[in-house]
Amino acid sequence: MEKKNKKATVIIISIFIVLILAILISYAYFTTELNGADQIVKVGELELVLDETSEGISLDNAVGISDSEGMSLEGSTFELINNGSKAVDYTIYLDDNTIGDTDTRIDDKYLKYNLNKNGTDSGAYLLTSIGSNPNRILDSGTIEGKSTNEYSLNLWITDEVDGNYSGQVFSGKLRVEVSQDKPEGIDVLLAKANDPSNNDYNNSSVEEQKEMYVFNHSETYQTEALTDYRYIGSNPNNYVIFNDEVWRIIGVFPVVNAKGETENRIKIIRDEFIGGYSWDNKDISTGAENNNGKNDWTEARLMKLLNSGYEDEEVGGSLYYNRGSGICYSGSNNSTVNCDFSEIGLSDEAKSMTSKVVWYLGGKDSRSTSNTGEDDYVLERGNRVTTNRSLSWLGEVGLIYISDYSYTFAYGVSNTCYNTIMSCNSSESSNSWLYNGYQMTLTHRQYTYTDVFMIDGNGTMRFFPVSNTTGLQPTLYLNSNIKITSGDGSSDNPYRLSI
Repeated sequence: MEKKNKKATVIIISIFIVLILAILISYAYFTTELNGADQIVKVGELELVLDETSEGISLDNAVGISDSEGMSLEGSTFELINNGSKAVDYTIYLDDNTIGDTDTRIDDKYLKYNLNKNGTDSGAYLLTSIGSNPNRILDSGTIEGKSTNEYSLNLWITDEVDGNYSGQVFSGKLRVEVSQDKPEGIDVLLAKANDPSNNDYNNSSVEEQKEMYVFNHSETYQTEALTDYRYIGSNPNNYVIFNDEVWRIIGVFPVVNAKGETENRIKIIRDEFIGGYSWDNKDISTGAENNNGKNDWTEARLMKLLNSGYEDEEVGGSLYYNRGSGICYSGSNNSTVNCDFSEIGLSDEAKSMTSKVVWYLGGKDSRSTSNTGEDDYVLERGNRVTTNRSLSWLGEVGLIYISDYSYTFAYGVSNTCYNTIMSCNSSESSNSWLYNGYQMTLTHRQYTYTDVFMIDGNGTMRFFPVSNTTGLQPTLYLNSNIKITSGDGSSDNPYRLSI
């Protein structure tokens, strides 16, 4: 085979170091572009240095050369240094740099490169093998905290490809994009919580009010002393997109997962009803103590509609959980209606974001009309239940507690809706973002077999037979590792989630 003739030409190859960092940290993207040596970017605990240790590549009167000759050339050296304490994912790109108006850029097919990283050569490869501008990836990976990557980059014209490139130029720049894992969604929200000492819900004397309030709870019959974080008021920034729908964040709560471990989770509720159904509508012939349903959530027909594992039920079983359609229970004495959750039931992605936790099923005495939100919290986690009712339940999808509603009014010690929820009225109920008209809760009425507490059209807490058809807003706890990727929680810019 005849050896290709080397063609003398005039070409200048130049590489400039340009640091472009897209840093996913501190709950927002941070981007910057810096030129020159010893470029340093610091954000939070993250510090990255791109240190240009040579003056780049400049080849005059270049000709096509062999791989061995190209790899022996003096390269452009630089360092990527992570001076921070946390590992960072990075990608190094080789981008086209600006050339003169009268210059012609050489085609990538004539160029080869070698990248030496920490003493190891990549080998000689055509530039076309790593993509085209602006997606030429020289290197990617993870750089640990307090560590350095040292690089040397060679570029040369290959003698393997014929063509006329006389007088053409190549000018490139290095671009580094790095990302640090976003904090988990819980951390994003807790960063917006008030100090525990700030319990001035009226916003009257505290200089800086944040978005969530801290509630410290004493030990109950079923739980140890706990602290949770809640949104209160008429319209806080607690909007979130979940299941491709608008939901609202009730707060951050310590819960017990299926492994028996206590962990903080974000509790959310669908912003709109999914329809009107019965909490339960069994009669004596189907397992209730009377014909008005049975207020045991562990056996409730609504529970079986919302949760997994009941696909064998002829009516309603896991239809909402599995985005199904069919027949659901609604009305007294085993009555049914057609129901369709094929568009509003939980998607596969939504189901991957939640899992079973312990829900407490303590009962509330309707005669205790002066109960505060804290009183109801204690009862819901207590041991006063109707005969043969369970104290707790392990599941994915439930309903709000009465205390969840009460706490949204905690903006003043004289507030009726917080201190005496059964005396709350329509003029005050609008002060709660959680008020949405007739609405079911998980809290059952102690001493009865059929009643649960619901919120009526005036925002007053009342008890009703579980067979009543009432508005349904599913409620659940997100997995603890869910991240918030964007948004500020406002109605115009809801939080967005990822796994």
